[in-house]
Amino acid sequence: MQVKAVSVLSTALLFAWGSVLESQVVYNSTSGPSRFSFGGDVVISQPKGEFANNVPNGYGFDMTGMFRIDPKGWFNIRADLGGVQYGRETKRIPFNPITGRIDLELETDNQIGFAAIGTQLQIPDGWLRPYANAAIAITDFRTQSSLSGSDNSFEPISNTNANDASHAWVFGGGVMIPFGKYSSGALNLGARYHYGAHATYLRKGDITDNPDGTVTLNLRNSKTDLVVWQLGVSFVIPRATRQ
Repeated sequence: MQVKAVSVLSTALLFAWGSVLESQVVYNSTSGPSRFSFGGDVVISQPKGEFANNVPNGYGFDMTGMFRIDPKGWFNIRADLGGVQYGRETKRIPFNPITGRIDLELETDNQIGFAAIGTQLQIPDGWLRPYANAAIAITDFRTQSSLSGSDNSFEPISNTNANDASHAWVFGGGVMIPFGKYSSGALNLGARYHYGAHATYLRKGDITDNPDGTVTLNLRNSKTDLVVWQLGVSFVIPRATRQ
């Protein structure tokens, strides 16, 4: 009888111990790289050809998103959205012509915006990962003036002086230098050549204020080729995986 009791008790203990072990098995969630990445760059635009005779270098930012078509990342779909400012003019004008005690500030900005989508071929391994890309871009040439108080006492009043939409074929290349766990981040050094179509635009000094209160726009038109130099970082969006 005692032997039977010990046997039953041992069997019960084995089942209980097994239940405890099973309850301690946890499906941990870990982060791994996904196929999506995003990044940002400080950019310098350098006009080329006839465009360089009319427009100086511009400075701005670019945001990039990329999706790996294959798991390794040899082939990718890439999208860019950014812009540069290549001219700024600031004038102080009296609020009342009779007295100059109250001033207003008139600011005019010359900008180029662009949005591009295309493909990128990249070597996905190693400490240096060169890439080449091609895309088509929609470009926007805009000159806008805003009037505000010299002490920012009221919301600025703005007006678009000139605006023209165009397009460009984009070809570029560069190198990515990875860092972080799973190479989750990378330093980007690159350049993209925009073979731009013709567009109408203004540069600094092309707006003349006439004595009667009207303005004269000295519009320019040319091809809009330029090189966009890029320096920035990109990060892979993590993906949770179960173990």
